[in-house]
Amino acid sequence: MRKKGWPESILLLLLLLLLLLPSLPACGNSGNSRGALSVASKLDVESQLLTKMYTLLLRKNGYSVKEKAALANSAIIFQALQNGAIDMYPEFTATGLNKLKIPSTYDPQKDYQLVKEGFNKKYQITWLAMAPLNDGYELCTSRENAQKYMIFSISEMLPRISQFALTSPGDGVRFVDGLKRTYHITTKSFKSLRTLDYGLSFQAVKSNKAQITACYGTDATVPQSGFIFLKDDKNGFPAFNPAPIVRNSVLQKYPTLPNVLNPLAPKLTTKGSIQLQTDVANRRKNEGVSTARAITLVATDFLKKQRLL
Repeated sequence: MRKKGWPESILLLLLLLLLLLPSLPACGNSGNSRGALSVASKLDVESQLLTKMYTLLLRKNGYSVKEKAALANSAIIFQALQNGAIDMYPEFTATGLNKLKIPSTYDPQKDYQLVKEGFNKKYQITWLAMAPLNDGYELCTSRENAQKYMIFSISEMLPRISQFALTSPGDGVRFVDGLKRTYHITTKSFKSLRTLDYGLSFQAVKSNKAQITACYGTDATVPQSGFIFLKDDKNGFPAFNPAPIVRNSVLQKYPTLPNVLNPLAPKLTTKGSIQLQTDVANRRKNEGVSTARAITLVATDFLKKQRLL
């Protein structure tokens, strides 16, 4: 949920004006560069990690890259891609389906094909290879509540659902309502529902003002904060699988981009993403470095371990 401030349309206009201003040459392999690219990310650490990996791999392969980490939220960054202010960023399949107003099939491969075909036709944007990493919505509770009520999966929660208050960020409500397909429940099945900013939702559970909250499946702070993910034992939530998305005009100019970035996709897993985000937090704490520096160190180490760098 965006904090109050200037209207999003004004923020978008200002952002695009800044991005389109002449700027210094991108860092990287100048002189013998295959070409110049602008690669951006959304605001969260996971998106920044993905973008850093894209940047490192592209630079290794001779591209000059201008990296725009933590650029903007979903709506604004997509507009920046469409308008040519950036060339590429990591997007998620369920977010893409929502943009196209297409319901999920609850089959990750089918959803990927739908967004791939839909974006190519409607926006002239290509989705490169999809990773198995799933950053979809989950339901979470505190370890204390899990032990107290003996609930470790959504199915185990069902007999008590009318006793539990639910919190959720605003954009999570429709995904919880989507559980009607498999579990025959919606947000109205709970004792009550409060829509709160993401962090405040966890605070509500900690203070026992709620017992269940909607959360992100790769949020490393969930286990760090004494919470658990309730197992989605019937696959009721759609998958949010990431992939680099790039304008077709850029891909036509630089046709080797898939060869550079696609080998990364199968290396990216849900468990691995949680560990990478944990590593970023640990390096910040233990080494006293900035978030940006920690992301660079962690992404570099990961790519070297995977023998991609």
